[in-house]
Amino acid sequence: MKRVLIVEDDPLIAIDLEQTIHDLGYRTSGIANSFDSAKRLAPHSELALVDVHLIDGATGPRIGQLLSEEFGISVVMLTGNPELIADGIPGVIGVISKPAQPITIKELLEFMVNDTGQPTRYPSALRLFSFDRNPASAK
Repeated sequence: MKRVLIVEDDPLIAIDLEQTIHDLGYRTSGIANSFDSAKRLAPHSELALVDVHLIDGATGPRIGQLLSEEFGISVVMLTGNPELIADGIPGVIGVISKPAQPITIKELLEFMVNDTGQPTRYPSALRLFSFDRNPASAK
């Protein structure tokens, strides 16, 4: 089972998201609230949900790109500020606006773990940046 890294600095949102992920039958690798803590947890993660604004500022886009490009993690931004990343982020799949309902998280995780190589329907709440879901494999 793939592990999900939650990158969120609001403790209530992070804990709620973690509980939703567990309730859906997935595991988490941890909760990061900054660039450094996300980097520490990255080696233990295959998927990541990343907010834009964290305790160290608007480092979410940089974290998303790092997780994708250097660690081969499938990344989706989960933010209340999707307009801040309207042009996309290299290596990041896309963005979902917060708050996200559990059904949206379920659909998103199912989409992210699809390893069949076949096209899959993505959640309607997801605005795609790129169809390349594993940029590290292109290296």
